[in-house]
Amino acid sequence: MIVALVFFLLVIVFLAVFVGKNLTNVCTFWFFKTYTDLPVSILVFIAFASGIVFSLLCFFVGKFLKKMKEEKALEKEDVAEKSKKSLASFKKKNKELPNVVNEQPVTSDNSSNE
Repeated sequence: MIVALVFFLLVIVFLAVFVGKNLTNVCTFWFFKTYTDLPVSILVFIAFASGIVFSLLCFFVGKFLKKMKEEKALEKEDVAEKSKKSLASFKKKNKELPNVVNEQPVTSDNSSNE
């Protein structure tokens, strides 16, 4: 715990020195409006923060899409399982019925009789 605190304080001191030494370095930045005399260190922090936000956005979108795909797969399995159960119960109830799947349907066409 103490090592983490010391490391965090060293990072803060480094950032303070970095920002303090680079306050005189300025540049122009365009983001739908032209910003003049913007410190370079501020642009570095803005770029870092926007990278974090974009990475988190991609992570959560990917997680959401993966969850939706898993839900669809579970739904398909559930529908298949329900259809198997209903078919089995239908066959169980109707054991005495003949198997009429392969028989030809009866037509009222009289041309074959003549």
